[in-house]
Amino acid sequence: MGESTQPRSFQFIRPHFHSFACLMMKKLVILSALAIAVSAPAARAQRSSQRSGPIELGIDGGVSFLFASPTLTHVALPVQDFRLGYFLNEKAEIEPRFNINSLHANGGGVTTYGLEVGLLLLPHGDRVGNGIYLRPFAGVTGISVTGGGSTNSGNAGVGVGVKLPFADRRLATRREANYVRDFDNGGMNEIGVLIGLSFFTR
Repeated sequence: MGESTQPRSFQFIRPHFHSFACLMMKKLVILSALAIAVSAPAARAQRSSQRSGPIELGIDGGVSFLFASPTLTHVALPVQDFRLGYFLNEKAEIEPRFNINSLHANGGGVTTYGLEVGLLLLPHGDRVGNGIYLRPFAGVTGISVTGGGSTNSGNAGVGVGVKLPFADRRLATRREANYVRDFDNGGMNEIGVLIGLSFFTR
């Protein structure tokens, strides 16, 4: 049999080049698979974020008048409630809010709390709810006194307000007038005004 006419240097390099090429192909396949595995969840998350609305974080201060005997006035400025809003779509936003206040002295103390869930109806259908809104809500308030027990009552009401976005629509002021019906002690009526600030996650 005749000898190969290829140079001896090429005969030496060819098997090493073949091994190197196979190794590189394997690395490319592995890297491609990893890239697909990493990018797929990110793409799904991006599509999901594009479909859903932003989260609204906010604080409110307010003044309320409870028509009892005598009439009680409650002033809480600059902060009365903390709220968290989640947009179901461009025309509806579910919004829980809460507050807690505690005063302690000489071994005694008083703690008050409130928890409320509302549904903001946004007729303009804006991404961050720009404009007028209607907010029906229901909640519970309570008070606990050290050594004196605790009590709570339910309530329901409705608010009418307006959102005014600014700072490239990442922030907004909120102004609201509301009516609350407290169900304890035969029922009492309350009207209030809220002024707040909102931050949108995107």
